[in-house]
Amino acid sequence: MSKEAFISELSAKLDRLSDDDRKDYLEFFSELIDDKIEEEGKSETDALEAMDSVCSIADEIIRQVPVEPDENARYIETHSVIDCTNRYRMDDGRYNFTVKLPEDVSFKDVIVELTKDYSGSRLKCSNLFYLTDGEEAEFTSKLENSYDGFNYYELTTLRFSETGLGLRLYLTYKGKSYMATDTSNKSCEKGNGYWLSA
Repeated sequence: MSKEAFISELSAKLDRLSDDDRKDYLEFFSELIDDKIEEEGKSETDALEAMDSVCSIADEIIRQVPVEPDENARYIETHSVIDCTNRYRMDDGRYNFTVKLPEDVSFKDVIVELTKDYSGSRLKCSNLFYLTDGEEAEFTSKLENSYDGFNYYELTTLRFSETGLGLRLYLTYKGKSYMATDTSNKSCEKGNGYWLSA
């Protein structure tokens, strides 16, 4: 792989970042490769082999950079595409949300906005994959059911929250932008989210 191919692949994997954030990271890794060549005397091939894989680098970056819904997109509340079909507080104080997604959608395609009160004040915004994966995971996920082209996942918090917890979901799918924010179907107004009180 050439430096140009490495940077191009990294750029594609960072497509959910803002243009400025992506540009900063691409410049950083381009300079890092150049330094390995110029200061350490490595060939371009050796410099690239000394790097982590593009997938590992992109994964680490995305875990650290907040992911946001696209501010230029017109998200539409469409329960037939993405939805929170059920939610409840468990006996041990943790929270459970059942999320409906098209079966060909990856968790990496879904943005989740966690909320800290009934009015929908943001607590955190992240990619669903990163909320359910690794040491920093905040939810477990389990495929509960598959039906008519959709998967239903149980998302359960790993920790108890004394204040309650809510969520909003965002998905760009087949060129359209959808949300599940607990408003009426076909609405373009962002709702307060699916809230569970303590």
